[in-house]
Amino acid sequence: MPNKTQEPLTPRGRLGFGLTLIAFGIIPMLATFDIGPLGPKDINGPAWLGLASGGVFVAGGLALLAGPDRKIINSLLGILAVAGLAAIGNWIAFGFGERVCGASILVWVGPVEGLACRIPFGIGALITNAILLVMTVIAVQGALGGPPRLSRLRNVAENVLLLSLAPILLPLLLIMILMAATGAIRTRLTTGQWPRNEAFIARMKARRAKDAEAR
Repeated sequence: MPNKTQEPLTPRGRLGFGLTLIAFGIIPMLATFDIGPLGPKDINGPAWLGLASGGVFVAGGLALLAGPDRKIINSLLGILAVAGLAAIGNWIAFGFGERVCGASILVWVGPVEGLACRIPFGIGALITNAILLVMTVIAVQGALGGPPRLSRLRNVAENVLLLSLAPILLPLLLIMILMAATGAIRTRLTTGQWPRNEAFIARMKARRAKDAEAR
């Protein structure tokens, strides 16, 4: 079947979806001040978490209401949304007090406590912090007229983001290397020869022949 181009939301759709997100966000924000159907006791943490979690939805809703053409406003709202997520992740990972999280591993579902709860959220918090840094630098760079302004600072921010992804990327890379090594050993045991990338070898031979002709 041919792929259908995804159509953008109509102004009426943006209005309805945006107001819905704002309504969802206002409820936990009001809970911070013990107003509405929820209260501080329902937040399961410090009261300001209600502002942070609700603010993520409100920022997303306001971005929809603003529309795609207001890039500066959307950039600021995006920063506010990611800042809310970062605040929640940082509190869970690095804040004071006991931590109990719900976990699901294959067929097992249950609570985990202490470091088993903090470490996954800590990795997520570091990644979110780095994304927030990159977004902020890009926004300031755009406000100042774009590259090459702040190019060095942007490179630093992007390197911080890459470093924060290392706990996820390195195990994936190790798994890929082990899978490739296992496949190579299996081929050796089955055929008596190590696997060869014939296409790569052919390209290298063609390049060497071309270089020899150029000389």
